[in-house]
Formats: sequence, structure tokens, C-alpha cells
Amino acid sequence: MAELTQNANCYEMKHQLAYYECTDSGHPSMSMMCSMMTMVSDAHSIFVGLDRQTIEKSGGAWVVIGYDGTLSDEQPSFGDQVILGTKAIAYNRFFALREFWMTDLNHQHEYVRLRAMFVMMNLKKRRLMGIPDELIVPFNSPVEKRLPRLASPVELGADFDNQDYRVRYFDIDINHHVNNARYFDWLMDPLGADFLRHHQVASFTIKYESEVKEGSTVTSRYRLADGESDAPTSVHEVWSNGELCTAATIKWKKVQ
Repeated sequence: MAELTQNANCYEMKHQLAYYECTDSGHPSMSMMCSMMTMVSDAHSIFVGLDRQTIEKSGGAWVVIGYDGTLSDEQPSFGDQVILGTKAIAYNRFFALREFWMTDLNHQHEYVRLRAMFVMMNLKKRRLMGIPDELIVPFNSPVEKRLPRLASPVELGADFDNQDYRVRYFDIDINHHVNNARYFDWLMDPLGADFLRHHQVASFTIKYESEVKEGSTVTSRYRLADGESDAPTSVHEVWSNGELCTAATIKWKKVQ
């Protein structure tokens, strides 16, 4: 196994894929993939001395407002051991950019590479707050006035299908909002089991616009372009109470 990098700016950990992290294809689902990235990010925070209690004292919590990334043709399977990694790229007063990856144990094959933009949310006021120095300086990442932007999702347009879902208690995380990974289930499920079994994600971008509340109903809107080709694209939006909550674009490849 390759040596793990573990320092203030970059952190890696070993992880064995569990059956509940994978679909019936045997490969990790997108929602579980993002949950794994959250796990290594949390481990990195604890490594530099920023545990949950320390962060809570600020009155805020880290929230992801967007991801973009790519996945390789070859994906790990249930039972495989992988390396999860993250690096604090840069930050400014309100935003922090992180990079994430998943590789095999020898760092020879990269399964996933993605970027995530984080903000701090005031848990009482439920709005953006400035990032306290004590919560970001320990990661030893550079301060940049302008951070690189994530890719923007394609506009859905007026021609789409839709499906409703109820927000359950178990969709809510410790910060009292819907876990960011859960949105991938709402986005992708309407495409249907047949499509999902015969296609895998090649690249994606997702942008979180507003919170979804517990007990509400969300409408997953979607449009599939070039569905019969080997490389279709799906465009998605999640709405709740008349408000756009999430937008995403996913590029697929047909499983051979």
C-alpha cells in the first residue's frame, strides 16, 4: 500500500467499501461517494484539532454549496479497500475550496476526483457567516481574494419530466437540514432502474441553492438528452415550496 499523506493541508485515509455504500452494480452510489468525501473531510478537521465541539462553539457549521468532478471508467467494488483523500486548496472570507479523490491502495488508479465549495452557515440564523480564522487557518491553505469557480449546471428549460418525494426525518442530518448527499438520490432516481443499471456517471456538477425543510415535498425535475447514445447527458433541478433548491448536470457513459 502507498504511504498515506496526513498533514495540515492534505489528508488521506484508508476505507473499505461496505455493501450499503454500493448499488446492485456493486459500485458506490453517488450519494455514498459524497458521504465518503464528507467523512475524510471530517477526519482531516479532527486531525488538525477541529472536532465537532470546537466548530459548534463558533455558532456555525460547514456547508457544501457545490461540487464538480469526474469519475473513471473503472470503479471500485464492494469489499475493495480504497484511499480517500482531501486537500484544502484556498479560502477567503466567506468561501473555502477543497479537492477530494478516491484511489486504489497503491495510488495507481484514480476512481474519483472532485472539488467542493464550502461556506459557514450560522445555525441559529440559518444564513451565511464569515469563516472564523480559528476554523480555517489550521488547514494551512492560501488566502485568495477570488477562488476558482466550479462548473455551472446547464439550464433545465421548459421541457422536462418530474417526480415528487417526501422529505423524511432520516434525510435530516446533525445540522438540521437535508444531507447534501441525499440530493443525488432525488436527482438520479427518476431516470429509472434500467437506465441506471446500464449507465455510469462520467462527470457531474451540482449547485445547492437553498435549503429543503423537514416534512416538505420536493419535486425532482429532469431532462435526458441523447438518451440512446453511448454518452447521454441529464439535466436536473430539485424544487420545494415554489423555490429552486438544487441544480445539476450529469454526463453519463453506457456500461459495456
